[in-house]
Amino acid sequence: MSDLNFGFTGSSSSLKDFSTKLGQWWYIFAAAVGSAIVSVSASFAGSYDICDSWQSTSGVADFALLVLFMPWAWLLLGSLMIIYGGKGTYIDQKNLNSRNEELREEIKNVDQLKEQINSVSEDSELLQNELAELQVKLVTTWLKGSARQLNLGTHCRATIYYYINEKFYLIARYSQNPKYAEIHRLTFPRNKGVISQAWEHGVCVDIENIPVFDEDKQEYIEYMKEHYGYEHDKIEKLTMKSCQYIAISVVEADKHIGVIVFESDKKSLWKEQKVAQIKRYCSDYQSYMVDFIHGAIKYDKTLKVAPIADHDVDDEFVSTFRRKS
Repeated sequence: MSDLNFGFTGSSSSLKDFSTKLGQWWYIFAAAVGSAIVSVSASFAGSYDICDSWQSTSGVADFALLVLFMPWAWLLLGSLMIIYGGKGTYIDQKNLNSRNEELREEIKNVDQLKEQINSVSEDSELLQNELAELQVKLVTTWLKGSARQLNLGTHCRATIYYYINEKFYLIARYSQNPKYAEIHRLTFPRNKGVISQAWEHGVCVDIENIPVFDEDKQEYIEYMKEHYGYEHDKIEKLTMKSCQYIAISVVEADKHIGVIVFESDKKSLWKEQKVAQIKRYCSDYQSYMVDFIHGAIKYDKTLKVAPIADHDVDDEFVSTFRRKS
């Protein structure tokens, strides 16, 4: 099938573009043409003798030619075109000014909406922060109750983590010893530490083999490096250099979603009886820990940072509004 520029099947838009531009400039065009006609006609009107032309006119055809070539007729036509074009231009300008005022009011409304959106976003963020803090307090309170139930003293601490995106995130920590209750890191790698062992195998109990740091520093470092993948400098920076660990995976529908870790820096503080007690306690409160992890994931701000740095919500809102206008 042949391509055509014009016709019903043609693809050209030249005439459409031309007619659009002509329509936009029509009144100005009319006034300009009228001015040109008046200027030319005026140059002939002074020397034109209508009496001589009228005497030589006979019949309709001659009368039509008389009117066609009469400068005064063209002067009248040009004047009418100037009046028509001027009036149209005035009305068009008035309409444009009115439309501009409407757009200014709409922009004001958009600015007000943007302020409202920003205000709501700030309120929402504040509420999100409060909910996150309440979640941490809730889990910390539960850990505190657990420490009392399990008779964990100042040489012990308990920490609960959740697992997502190939990392462990610390939810809350409790110890009667304020030094050990401090939190210095929030994220931990998947392949290091007792949390990694417990997450992979369901439980990690190491209460007899770990050397005491204060008694043999080098042996402690070598043991932690060999068994749990810690680097020398990381071990040195540990606030609590524990020598007993009981770590248990938090499971939901056969899926490991987090880990709870009990640790002590005192050798031989825990025996097998304590291990059994902690395991039983965690089993009884497994559903609580699952809820804690879901809540932490929901309210944790560190997980809300999505890769949308190039996307401006305000700009998108304004552009959408303008498209509708």
